Amino acid sequence: MWKNFWVLFLQLASNFTYGLSISWPTATSPIAKDAPLGIDGCIQPTESGRLESGKFGFVRENGTRFHEGIDIKSFEKTENNVPADKIYAFMDGKVAYANRSPGASSYGSYVVVEHEHFLTLYAHLASVDVVVGQAVKAGEKIGILGTTSNCANIPNARAHVHFEIDFRIGDAHTFAKWYGENFGDKNAHGTFNGINLVGIDPIAAIEKWLKGTKPADFFVGEREAATIQIASTHVPSFVERYAPLVARGIDLTKPVKGWRIEFSWFGLPQKWTPLSAIDPKDPPLKLVSYRKSQKHNALLREVLREEETGIAIGPRLINTLKKMGFDVK
Repeated sequence: MWKNFWVLFLQLASNFTYGLSISWPTATSPIAKDAPLGIDGCIQPTESGRLESGKFGFVRENGTRFHEGIDIKSFEKTENNVPADKIYAFMDGKVAYANRSPGASSYGSYVVVEHEHFLTLYAHLASVDVVVGQAVKAGEKIGILGTTSNCANIPNARAHVHFEIDFRIGDAHTFAKWYGENFGDKNAHGTFNGINLVGIDPIAAIEKWLKGTKPADFFVGEREAATIQIASTHVPSFVERYAPLVARGIDLTKPVKGWRIEFSWFGLPQKWTPLSAIDPKDPPLKLVSYRKSQKHNALLREVLREEETGIAIGPRLINTLKKMGFDVK
């Protein structure tokens, strides 16, 4: 029998009725009616004990590791104190990837579910109970919470599911080319490798959706940190895949000479404008503008960088363009 107390059904209004079914990834849900805990009460901090360490955007390991999602704590344990929480699909979707080899990723065993406009990722699982291609409903079990990872020793006391809302950057060809040029080992996870995914803040997204904002409106609502211009006739699969979000109202069948792209401070190429002409005096890639209020975070995320001559495009942004197949020098 379904435990409907932890599944929340929302009707979001737009020009037409937009139905959205959301489930928190664990049974202890802060978004259910009469929830005993708020979202903060469901976040698992790192060993530091600081709440923000389990949230999106926290910079770990001396500034070298950005936290792409949120860590949702375990509330159910066996008699031997082993995590036993069931993990549920956040929304209706299809299983796009399932890694059952804990030692093959810092995510440990993890599942990626593809939804209409984005992906969700569930990491550090003890078991994976779905297969690639399987359709899942919001609130359907996909695995068991665990402590698996190839690089972190996660004790049972801090067991959690790492949850992300993501977008894929490159396709099978462009990402494979970029990966081969930058790493000597084999890519075990295809386009669902974590370094080919860019996440947004799940808490901010959920809070907005609960208030009636449609997903498509939320994704483009983030203030841009940097706007760049690139001269290229290339139309990345990213734009085609997420056109309803990032390039709405644009005819992608028309030839382009370049793009103006707005990036969030955490590296999401969130708004695309095709250009029918490029000034020949312009360089192939240039920083058009940046938002001063976003500069600090964008520098930390390497979307921007500081040079002697001023603020410039950062290496993360350049690598994102390369993953999408742009020829960037």
